[in-house]
Amino acid sequence: MSAKLERLCRQLKESFGDRISEPVVALGQVTVVVPPENYLEVALKLRDDPALRFEQLMDLGGIDYSEFTGYQGRRFAAVSQLLSITHNWRLTVKVFAADDEFPVVASVMDIWNSANWYEREAFDLFGIHFEGHVDLRRILTDYGFVGHPFRSRSA
Repeated sequence: MSAKLERLCRQLKESFGDRISEPVVALGQVTVVVPPENYLEVALKLRDDPALRFEQLMDLGGIDYSEFTGYQGRRFAAVSQLLSITHNWRLTVKVFAADDEFPVVASVMDIWNSANWYEREAFDLFGIHFEGHVDLRRILTDYGFVGHPFRSRSA
């Protein structure tokens, strides 16, 4: 692991302690899982803490884990890709919805306004509801479309 990634992992542990999972490094990328109850607090600190400064949300997508072989956890997650221009590092943040039947996670649109379109897409395609989103409606499918096309049909 590079010194830069080690520094990021150390800073994440110091900043968040048990409010995030142990940082995992794979393929040159750091990933953390944030419990839904800590998601907004962690996201705000990721953006505003000078030691972290993740100024940009580059992407946010939904994932339906129901068909992942051997996977035993929660079904739906919102996965964000963050970029710190200040420190030149990237971070993947996963938050799993607590309810598999009606997945809800907090919206980070007030923290990174680029989340607007991405959260609408995850809602439309996976049915993940983003609490606090001001305009959560379909964005890619027709308004009359029933269901969410990227949800696994077998689960």
